[in-house]
Amino acid sequence: MRNFHLRTLGTLLLWWATFSIFTACDDDTANIGTSIMPDYDNVSTSQAVYTVHSKAVKVDSVLANTSDCYLGRIVDPETRAQTTCNFLAQFHVLEDYYFPDLEDMVCDDNGAPIADSCVLRVFFDSYYGDSLTTMTLHVQELDTARVMEENVPYYTNLDASDFLSTSTPVQTNISYSVKDLSRPDSVTDGSTYLRSVVIKLPPSYGQFLLQKYYENPNFYKDSYQFIHHVCPGFYFQTVGGVGSMINVEVSTLDVYFKYRSKTAALTDTIIDGMQRLAATEEVIQNTQVSNAIPESMLDENNTYTYVKSPTGIFTEVTLPVGEIVAGEHYTDTINSACLSIRRYNNTVESPYNLDPPQTLLMVRKSEGYKFFEDEELADGRTSYLSTFSSTNNAYTFDNISTLITNLKNERDKGAGCTEEDDAATREAKYAVWEAENPDWNKVWLIPIKADYYTSTSIWGQTSQTLMRVRHDMSLSSVRLEGGTSDDLEINIIYSRFNQ
Repeated sequence: MRNFHLRTLGTLLLWWATFSIFTACDDDTANIGTSIMPDYDNVSTSQAVYTVHSKAVKVDSVLANTSDCYLGRIVDPETRAQTTCNFLAQFHVLEDYYFPDLEDMVCDDNGAPIADSCVLRVFFDSYYGDSLTTMTLHVQELDTARVMEENVPYYTNLDASDFLSTSTPVQTNISYSVKDLSRPDSVTDGSTYLRSVVIKLPPSYGQFLLQKYYENPNFYKDSYQFIHHVCPGFYFQTVGGVGSMINVEVSTLDVYFKYRSKTAALTDTIIDGMQRLAATEEVIQNTQVSNAIPESMLDENNTYTYVKSPTGIFTEVTLPVGEIVAGEHYTDTINSACLSIRRYNNTVESPYNLDPPQTLLMVRKSEGYKFFEDEELADGRTSYLSTFSSTNNAYTFDNISTLITNLKNERDKGAGCTEEDDAATREAKYAVWEAENPDWNKVWLIPIKADYYTSTSIWGQTSQTLMRVRHDMSLSSVRLEGGTSDDLEINIIYSRFNQ
């Protein structure tokens, strides 16, 4: 394209030089260049600022398609909102999973392999709250007849009873705290110490796992066979305590046993054995969330709004598209539309204040659930990401002009408006269409977790590519400017061709 323009300009200059040979000479060259540019290429710009209104909306659930699991119950010291998290987890079978040959296992008098013990471990690295708070956990086996299946959109408000075993369920209650008081501080405070909640299951359950393997090794062929024939998973439910929430790294199901082997000297020996299965991204982990949110946070007369995760509260923003494209701006091009939303600092001083969400997704309200079910990515046209800036204490959506233009065109098409209509005719048509489509100009601000792929060029330059967008299941809360106040504004830059 660049070469085309150079050649065209060169041809015009050559023509002009040739033509000047046969005309009177003129030493004034000031207009060379501008004289060959058409007047209609001149563009003028203008700027305007419009007030934006927003409100907090309670969300009962979000899609739980993430391996981030949380367990516990806390109260936000700023808002007094209470959040409880439980989770359901299946266990993944690695390739070539096996136990020793049956004839090598230590068995009982009936020839059945003996399990010394069987435990569930919930490993975690980070947590929120008081490490000394005593929490009570109920753990119960799920049902092989009612398995959580792949490609089913499970939400955070799912009813766990739909999946619990009703025959002879393995279940137990334990109490725990984040800090392991049974070990010295020199051990638990070390960077190499792996924190975990240990749930001891009956040894008979470990024996059941062993017997199922020797009954049919194909039951351990892959995760699908294991989940449908042996162990469909467990439900981890917070039933007591308030004050701590753990971020689960991984959960494991461990079975311990003994088997016979040979030493280097070929003498018989008994070996302590252990096999482990882990809850990983290859199988389903579903966080179940319930929030007790004060009504004051959702008051539509508030001069601010909230965003809270996990699930909880989104901010709904009404974009003033009608004002932006009204009057003389109806045919203007919208070059830039910047919306910056400041955060209000906490009013309560507490070591347990929640952090603001790291990243917010702006997406049309009508697409708020479909976006995640279809595993879409923010495209900069109908959806946008903004990362919290601690420097500006704000979230900034730098340019949503394409979204504004798309909304204008959608309304025009739906209402049957054309550029030939006068303003009064358009407004009448808009009124009818907007009454049937009240959410046409509304977007949600949703806390999300964005996964990026980082690549490095041969020149050493790094770049990031957005790979996945999922709901943020971590604890976060932020109060934002907006609501019914006139504090929140969108800045618009227009351009138009001079006639």
